[in-house]
Amino acid sequence: MTQNNGWSHGGNDGVTDATRPMQNVNGQAGYQPANQQQGQNAYPQAYASPGYTYPQAAAAQVASAQSAPQNTDHNKRYGAGVVLTAALLAALVGGGVGAGVGGGIAASNNSSTSTSSRGSVSSNISNSSTVAGVAETAKKVLPSTVTIVASNGSSSGGGSGVILDKEGHILTNHHVVTLESSREASTIEVRLSDGTVRTATVVGLDSAADLAVLKINPSGLDLQPITWGDSSKLVSGEVVVALGAPYRRSESVTSGVVSNANRVQPADTKGQNYIPMVQVDAPINHGNSGGPLVNLKGELVGINAQGQASQDGGTADGMAFSITSNYAKRISSEIIAKGKATHGYLGASVKNSPADTGSGSSKLIPGGVEIASVESNSPAAKAGLRSGDVVIEADGHAVTKSEELNGTVRAAAAGSDLKLKVKRGSSTHDITVTLGDADSQK
Repeated sequence: MTQNNGWSHGGNDGVTDATRPMQNVNGQAGYQPANQQQGQNAYPQAYASPGYTYPQAAAAQVASAQSAPQNTDHNKRYGAGVVLTAALLAALVGGGVGAGVGGGIAASNNSSTSTSSRGSVSSNISNSSTVAGVAETAKKVLPSTVTIVASNGSSSGGGSGVILDKEGHILTNHHVVTLESSREASTIEVRLSDGTVRTATVVGLDSAADLAVLKINPSGLDLQPITWGDSSKLVSGEVVVALGAPYRRSESVTSGVVSNANRVQPADTKGQNYIPMVQVDAPINHGNSGGPLVNLKGELVGINAQGQASQDGGTADGMAFSITSNYAKRISSEIIAKGKATHGYLGASVKNSPADTGSGSSKLIPGGVEIASVESNSPAAKAGLRSGDVVIEADGHAVTKSEELNGTVRAAAAGSDLKLKVKRGSSTHDITVTLGDADSQK
């Protein structure tokens, strides 16, 4: 068995399949406490993830998480092998808040809530033309933005969504309408920007992408579909606008800039499926989940999904994540057409490869993704990938960690071609892999 080399989203990655649930060689999920000591063969915990939180309307869950001791039983709620401390707690913002936690959707402004919802102030827009641009953008996009409330009777939650077409299809996050479970809520209602309320049905769910498509009856409604943008054209520093219903405050607007246009984040707290995201410093809080992130043209460039967890269990200032619009467009289009979406499958186990320091291998920083083993008759095998190959680029982007390759593969549709740049010994090769279907491997 290949040794654990210490790199995963939680700082404990070993041999992992780039297209299946990310686990270390011991079969444990990746999250580690921020104060956990460095393990054998592990890189320093400075690279461990500090956690993230889903921006939905479950403020009571955040308040409870901050005040309650993090015992073992509570931690198990977030998936086997996940160890969370208060500093790393990933609160499911739109997930269910059970009656024992307070029942219904909690949006109270107690001290812990106000602390966790303060949002980012790092990119306050002062340029008058930009302010006007944000205002015009909000005016254009708010009619395409909806508020979503979901309930299973004993628990409820909510978030935001985006109108996709005149037929009544609405895109949101998977965790908004499943209330922290694998099944859709028994009752889902949608409030449009004009105050109209309609019951929604689920067209399709995709937990691996953290996306869901709903449908309302469009009869008698003047629906205003969002305009799709191209997230691949985003650049760092570009102004973006986030819209939604943080803490059930419908039609709320915040703005900021793109911090990084090419991030990869877990789709859920288990850290099993990595997906492409845009990192922004626009305030994205509980209830923003599923709402639109748009450029100043009013074009959809992301679906708001996660806020970085802070040390106090709330949402950290200046760091939030939105699912890229290009990925969301593919997933939602496939769900509408077929009821479900596909995800790419490579068929190789991988581990992080240390960067080259010029005088040897780095002990701290990864510089590629090594192919540890290749499954027979898999897409990787058919493309000619070999054990020992180091992937340094995928789909035109540099790849330095296993989760980045995982996210790139998962973002692609089954049957699509993925171009890889691979180091093999002292030479570099361009290899094209026709990806398989991840669902067929379950």
